[in-house]
Amino acid sequence: MEARYSFEDSSSLTVALEPVWNALNSFALLDNAHYQGLGIWVTQSSAALTPAQRHTHHLLFGGLRDAFTPHDEPDFPAYLGRLSEQPVDRMQMQMLEMLRVRFAQLTADAPPDHARLLEDVGAFLYCVKQVQGNGFNEDVQREVHAVLQDPSAMRQMLLAHLAMLWKTTFVAEWKRVQSLLRWQVEMFTYHLDVRMLLDETFYYLTSRHLPSDLRVPETAAVILVPSWHTGRHVTLWHEMATVGTRETVRLFFSEPPNYDLAARSAPVGRAELQARFNALADESRLEIIELLKRQSEMEAQEIIAALALSQSSVSRHLKQLVSMGYLYERRGEGANKTYRLSSFGFARTMHALNQFIESEAKTVSSVQDGALSRELRRFLDRNGRLNMWPPAKQYDKLLILEYLASFFERGRTYSEKEVNEILVAHSVVNDSAALRRAMQEYRFMDRMRDGSQYWLIGSEITE
Repeated sequence: MEARYSFEDSSSLTVALEPVWNALNSFALLDNAHYQGLGIWVTQSSAALTPAQRHTHHLLFGGLRDAFTPHDEPDFPAYLGRLSEQPVDRMQMQMLEMLRVRFAQLTADAPPDHARLLEDVGAFLYCVKQVQGNGFNEDVQREVHAVLQDPSAMRQMLLAHLAMLWKTTFVAEWKRVQSLLRWQVEMFTYHLDVRMLLDETFYYLTSRHLPSDLRVPETAAVILVPSWHTGRHVTLWHEMATVGTRETVRLFFSEPPNYDLAARSAPVGRAELQARFNALADESRLEIIELLKRQSEMEAQEIIAALALSQSSVSRHLKQLVSMGYLYERRGEGANKTYRLSSFGFARTMHALNQFIESEAKTVSSVQDGALSRELRRFLDRNGRLNMWPPAKQYDKLLILEYLASFFERGRTYSEKEVNEILVAHSVVNDSAALRRAMQEYRFMDRMRDGSQYWLIGSEITE
């Protein structure tokens, strides 16, 4: 059925990191690196594959994907270890059984047994064509059928290729992004409402609609999995039901890690609202947004080349878009920076406008007028000073950091010493360095590369 799908119970819809599935999904994207809007890691890693590696990759992810389904392993090395230790014909049998199950679901015919699928290439091709539909490639599937004849060689090929991808392309990448993805999982989970339809849930969490042609079985359990590499695309991985279980659908999507911009409840004042719209009121900055809408993630030099503007001009425009939360910026190799759109930044602006229209704008924060929430008071002493860090829950971290951010002035720069002094004045926690790093990590503050100046995110600061 379509994505307008309601959930019978809370276990039907969850959010999870899924480390092994996440890696496999990213690997599968290498076969589609020509798609517009995928992350930079995808295009660079795909380009690095040799012709032989590319052929093997297409064979595995285009035809043998059901042969190496994960089984709740905690990480990719454990997954590779489990694959290497299982019986030599397990992958072959699993591949054939999943083909039979999918064929039975889609047709009224009884599926051929394992022996016939192995012996009769015609029967095998017919079943695969019924399952894959328009995506069916006979040449690839004939080669898949040949590979299935030797389960030992198939396992060796599969393990060698997956291990190569993990060690040469993904270990460093996963180390870089996994903490950010864990944060997203916690934040999306906190705001999950299982009473919503799937498309409503996805829009609520991401400010984007699901593709209209998405199909999710009514009885399936759905796991929303944040990915760093799918860009504006959504990918699905189906794990077929076994005895005593139901089918599981993993839905992969990408969002930048600044969910706090959408989750913050304090109203935006008139000055910030004006600054947010001023950041959009420029033709060059709108062109940058259009570029990133098409490409998902781009390096600064690519944006400069596309706009035919000077480096200083493009840097100024990028800085303003980043400061307003419309773009997420990360440092790559050396001095390179890459940029991607933040749908939450745009959602935050629209939410602020609605607040401004519907009620009188409040320019005094809840901290300043003494209306501290009950949730926040759990972490403060009688004098309003923070008395513990870090809390166990990610939501509580954001609550505390927003509280600390309220003591800094928007538009003003601070030295590291001044930042520490303000944090010490409002905290009895003897670790101002940890609090300062958290203010940066969770996108409440930014700083110069040399650490000489700090400022609140949302302030227009010129380096």
